[in-house]
Amino acid sequence: MDPAAFVPLGRIVKTHGIAGEVSVAVTDGLPLERLIGTRVWFVPPPATFRTGTIASVRPGPKGPLVRFEELSDPNLAAALRGTTMVARPADLPDDYEAEVDDDPVGLRVVDSERGELGEVTDVIFTGANDVWVVNGDRYGEVLLPVIDQVVLEVDWDENVARVRLLPGLIEGE
Repeated sequence: MDPAAFVPLGRIVKTHGIAGEVSVAVTDGLPLERLIGTRVWFVPPPATFRTGTIASVRPGPKGPLVRFEELSDPNLAAALRGTTMVARPADLPDDYEAEVDDDPVGLRVVDSERGELGEVTDVIFTGANDVWVVNGDRYGEVLLPVIDQVVLEVDWDENVARVRLLPGLIEGE
């Protein structure tokens, strides 16, 4: 599967309820309700459930709740947590605007005082702001709030984020 041939629709944050619904942090406010009946893939693919067809979309407390035709078990839905839901551009409506934000996973993170912190390995979506999970050899796991006081600059061409850590973000400091 060529990742360039797909449009990211959002990241699956968590399961919701007992019918196998998932809460989705959509990419740039894309209207998922227009995609009922669209086949999607999950990246990275979980071992048990690689594709699905959107059966329904309804508003949820922290973003849309999506149910897939092939999935009604909340335990199987839990395997989708943290994956990105993608679709082929040809499967999207002609007027479906996909203004895709760059995905921070894989960015190198460099602090203005400490130097290299590691690489963004995951994004935690909260109500207030996103949090980047950064893993590196020197400091281990560092949770970075994505706020103006911390993330100074992101250079997508160089794949690097320049940051200034707030006190307490590195364990033991």
